[in-house]
Amino acid sequence: MSSPNELGFIDDTEEANFQVNPHDNVYAYFTFVVPTEAKKEGSGYTFDIIMAYILLAFNFFMQGFLLFIIYDVVVQGNLAWQSSIVKSEGGGLDLLDMAPKGDSCNAGGSLCFNQNNSYSCAPPSVQLTGRWEELDTNGDGIWTREEVEAAKKDLKCKYIVNPVEVFDVFITFLKERENILWLHPDVKSGKAIHKPYFWFAAGDIIMCGYRNEYMCPNLLKRGVFHAPLKHHTAPRVGTTIDSALKYCYELLKPGGTCQRTLPSTYAVWKVASANQCKKESFSKFVYENPGNGVQKSLLAVDYEARENYALSKTMTFQVYKSIIISLWLLSMLFELKDITIIFTWVLRFPAAAEFGDDAVTEETNDDGETTYVIQGITTQHRAMVGLMNTARFILTCVLLGVGVSFLLKQTDYIGLLMDAVALVFIVEIGTILYSQVLRPEIREQCEGLEPMSVPMYGINALNTRPAVVDLICLVSIFVVTVTVMYWWNVSAVTPIHDALNCACLSQGEKCHEADRFGYDFWHKYWKDDVPGVFREVDALKKSAASAASVLLETGRSRASSTLLKFAANRLQM
Repeated sequence: MSSPNELGFIDDTEEANFQVNPHDNVYAYFTFVVPTEAKKEGSGYTFDIIMAYILLAFNFFMQGFLLFIIYDVVVQGNLAWQSSIVKSEGGGLDLLDMAPKGDSCNAGGSLCFNQNNSYSCAPPSVQLTGRWEELDTNGDGIWTREEVEAAKKDLKCKYIVNPVEVFDVFITFLKERENILWLHPDVKSGKAIHKPYFWFAAGDIIMCGYRNEYMCPNLLKRGVFHAPLKHHTAPRVGTTIDSALKYCYELLKPGGTCQRTLPSTYAVWKVASANQCKKESFSKFVYENPGNGVQKSLLAVDYEARENYALSKTMTFQVYKSIIISLWLLSMLFELKDITIIFTWVLRFPAAAEFGDDAVTEETNDDGETTYVIQGITTQHRAMVGLMNTARFILTCVLLGVGVSFLLKQTDYIGLLMDAVALVFIVEIGTILYSQVLRPEIREQCEGLEPMSVPMYGINALNTRPAVVDLICLVSIFVVTVTVMYWWNVSAVTPIHDALNCACLSQGEKCHEADRFGYDFWHKYWKDDVPGVFREVDALKKSAASAASVLLETGRSRASSTLLKFAANRLQM
């Protein structure tokens, strides 16, 4: 006997016909019970036919209602949650359209916004802190109340916060540090803030962007307080691990300086970010004081939402999700194939009028079992099955879209598997109703039908080669799965992960605050900028003292002149 390799490739073909066989669901029952009951009982409606309509209605209602709930509550809820995490600069944009609308204000409603291919997730008041050039509009090194009033509309449109309130926040923070820093009279009176004062208070306000006291150990671990602990240049921070933590805790704790002083938008931001980042998790680490070598065990915080999206970016999870989505697409493909067969049967199966009373025939075997052979169907039944199949097609398309969206949003191994099982349960409602409600005899009546053959529509070269069609379907499932996963990673997983990284932990390559206020910034700020602030303030103090002295001398001169004129007038009298 020759092997396949010796014989070469064989282009095997088959007849381009569909074999229509009954299945164990309410669709097949509705399709085939009517003609068989008409043969068995005569014309008219029987309880079994009425039951076919009832079961079909129940099936559509149950599947449709469950799909509506899944889409409205789960899928739409997840999209709303994603939108509350990040939007584009200009506001109001979802994750599928990241192009900013330059002529509109920031609509708010999200924790972060996309700006120049990075994410800014700090509270609005902190976002203003790093933008001195937008505040000091005339560039003279002094931010005045007149300037903030003039720029109020534009700044509020862009950052969703009243800049006048932010101005007053800086004044308040500076007054709280008056015990370690001399304040200019203009600062005390709330008229103006010189750049050295702004930069001194900016350190405290930028710290407020780290959200809560759980972040303080993380900041130590990142080296935020490395410079003051080593070089002893920041009286606010002190020189010990405990003093640095105390400074951080006093700012970020509930009811702390940040929450008491910053505008109401800050409190809203803290609550929103806590809801979006979800539950905390902690890991132990040991921090060594770079100044004296003292070590202390601390707990670094992370958050459930960020960890879940970090998991979603791993290759293992993406392959896992791809397998489940591809299996779901295969199950939907099976449904669509069955729908295609029934549509072809409706359109091409012979009419009952061609066979007269033999449109459905009965055959009894030696065991006394009766089987039916359908040779033609009535126009009314053809129309009803066509209508039913159209509704089934629409429901399957909805099920396909909602199911893929439902599976894509999941970021957990077990949760994803359970979601897939839930979707399969919805698909199987028609089978459950059929097997659990109908009695065995009527099921056997439909399932025992002889297969019916109908010629296919389409390309004959493919219709005669079903193995090629199967291969095309398999490749198509693979391509669609890869395309969907790529689109989801680019449009949702990556931006949400980057935004959560920024919002929850103030870290990440695309986090504006992490880039703007990273290790280098804080090292320079504590080591060079803060001592520089004290030097510049001393210069301002001397300048103010000189100005006061000149003013005093001028006042004295004017007073002397006035006294001389008064004396001369008296002598003339």
